[in-house]
Amino acid sequence: MNRIVRSHLAKFSEEHSLEADSESVQFEKFTNFSILCSRVAGGFELDDVTTGDGDDGCDGIALIVNEELVISDEDTKLIFEAERRNNDVEIVFIQAKRSESFALGDILKFKESILRFINQDPYEVVDDLQKETRKAFDIVVDNVTKVRGGKPSLVTRYVTTGIYEYPDALETAKRDMISQIESLGLFQHIDILFIGREELIDNWVSSYSGVESALPMQASATLPHIAGVEESYLVVAKASDYVTNLLSSPDGTIRSQIFEENVRHFLGTENPVNTKIKETLGDVDGKTRFPVLNNGVTIVSPDVRVQGNTLHLNNYQIVNGCQTSHVLFENRDGLTDDITLTIKVVETADEDVFSELVRATNSQSKVEETQFLSLSPITKRVEAYFNTFDGQDSRLYFERRDRQYVGRGIPAIRIITLQNVAKCVASMFLRRPDLAYRYPKRMYETLGATIFSDRNKESIFYAGALALYRFHLLASNRTIPQNTKRLKWHILPVVAALIAGKNVPKISSRQIDLYANIIVEKMATYNEETVEIFRDAISKFGDYESITNDRLKRQAVLEEALAQIG
Repeated sequence: MNRIVRSHLAKFSEEHSLEADSESVQFEKFTNFSILCSRVAGGFELDDVTTGDGDDGCDGIALIVNEELVISDEDTKLIFEAERRNNDVEIVFIQAKRSESFALGDILKFKESILRFINQDPYEVVDDLQKETRKAFDIVVDNVTKVRGGKPSLVTRYVTTGIYEYPDALETAKRDMISQIESLGLFQHIDILFIGREELIDNWVSSYSGVESALPMQASATLPHIAGVEESYLVVAKASDYVTNLLSSPDGTIRSQIFEENVRHFLGTENPVNTKIKETLGDVDGKTRFPVLNNGVTIVSPDVRVQGNTLHLNNYQIVNGCQTSHVLFENRDGLTDDITLTIKVVETADEDVFSELVRATNSQSKVEETQFLSLSPITKRVEAYFNTFDGQDSRLYFERRDRQYVGRGIPAIRIITLQNVAKCVASMFLRRPDLAYRYPKRMYETLGATIFSDRNKESIFYAGALALYRFHLLASNRTIPQNTKRLKWHILPVVAALIAGKNVPKISSRQIDLYANIIVEKMATYNEETVEIFRDAISKFGDYESITNDRLKRQAVLEEALAQIG
């Protein structure tokens, strides 16, 4: 393996506590993370996109709907039961090879794996992730009337540590692969690439270094002093420069991570407002009036610099203008120099100002309140509570906002996402590991208001996160079996019962604080007692290897384990 790639791989494995994995598995997870990080808005678990030993030539697979990873057929059904009729859907397949060569045989094996996934009925495969993703994909196909463009898109990445030099044999194989998939008539866009170490490293580096861009300005005006805002500007720029410099990623796709605080996904060109934007761009006279007919976009960044006629932005978020941005991106080939865009640029490091901007700029049309969870009082209190453990071995970082700790050198295993914190509370204190396991969307629908009630104690979030952190460490270094990872959400409530008792107080009661703090005290330090608690919890599931994924989707598994506790 190339030395530079090996160095990056070692850093990734350390941050995610994967040292006990074989190098081949580490590389698969490294590749999957690097490729998918820019395509999925928000975090995802490596095990939810990485196939196991039983895969048939595909190391990574992800069904992405509206820039979010979907991991179950039930959650896919929930998405299509909603009113939205223009869901963006793409299915991503990844093959990762540590060698520096691009082997035709391996590429053909990868192609056959993809074709089997798409075509085979019944789908005969050993790997559980491939099975579950196929079930979810079938739901997509059954609901293509609610998919933007009437068809999903397909993305494949064959990755090695070498340099791809476009040999005739492999280019012919790629064309054949595209032709075979096109002939099925299932996909509106097919994006197939063979990439080497340089592209892989670029993807990995961008996952932790944030986004830095420079935009030529046609005109700008500095706004007067605003409380909590370091600098603010009104800017006019060419729409084509905006698309090329701010929206486009190195691989030519749109940067989904810069819209993570927008809360509203792209509604598609079929949306009446977006249709009008597209029509304006195509109108000879109307396109010159675009900056006065369109509300423009709002960008927030912690680091804004103006040098001459160039605007420099670091780690920026487009908090308003998602629809305009996507329509411009989709029509980028037709953007002429006389089409300009107005941009409001705000530099602030004040979280309250940031939150106020997000709410204010996303209040023009209906937005589900669950999309504002990161701005809610309870999540702000939870973040402050996590920060009180600074300097301690049990220090964890609550990622209230996506990519909040990018570039700060914090091990990924110590960063707990908003979704995983919610799963911890759902499984450990509300005794619904079945929802945390495969149904995060149903979990929010069923328990969201309960989990994020302002009456709840911050300690329950930290206790659950700390127990999850300890579990990940123990499984990663093989102190407990690695194949218990799929049971982790069921193990957490059993751990809580062993430590603090089987009867869980209501999570809004005073008693829950005491209950949660007992768990924190036990989990705060790594020692033999901690290890024995997890081993005891695992033993309550008996022959856990025989528990099927379908059974883990039911509440009975937890009830049977809890019954083993006296």
